[in-house]
Amino acid sequence: MTRAPRRLAVPTLLMTVLAGCGLTGPDTYELDEKHIQVDVGEKFTLSVPVATAMGEWWYLTVPEPDPDVVRNTDKREKIEADDDVDGSGSGTDYFDFKAVGPGTTKIRLIQCPRGACDGGGDTGGPITPSPVPSGSPALPKEEQATIHTYTVTVRKS
Repeated sequence: MTRAPRRLAVPTLLMTVLAGCGLTGPDTYELDEKHIQVDVGEKFTLSVPVATAMGEWWYLTVPEPDPDVVRNTDKREKIEADDDVDGSGSGTDYFDFKAVGPGTTKIRLIQCPRGACDGGGDTGGPITPSPVPSGSPALPKEEQATIHTYTVTVRKS
């Protein structure tokens, strides 16, 4: 009976060691996790769902986070096409950051349905919600750009 606990202890110990070495990768925070605490030097990722079939995209927007606290290191996307419907797809956008100094800052991501945003996008310019012409009826909520704000606190390690 003592062999079963030993067999379970080895994988558990190995996972603990790997987690301590950082081999499991940076922490990933989902759309509903708006308050993030990390240590200086730690990498982390914001993960948001994207509906590419609907023309929806996500961008880092202004004002950008304090570069003395966190730095944006990459943006990646994983798109999964639906084989049942031509041109459809959904996936996930990943925004990677590194905590560089103690403090608190805000990271703002803008969710842009088709035609809802103006700006540079992949060219590096700021992204802003598109203006609605004066006197025009308001766009339905699903067609409006939405800004999602994350508060990040970086602790001294």
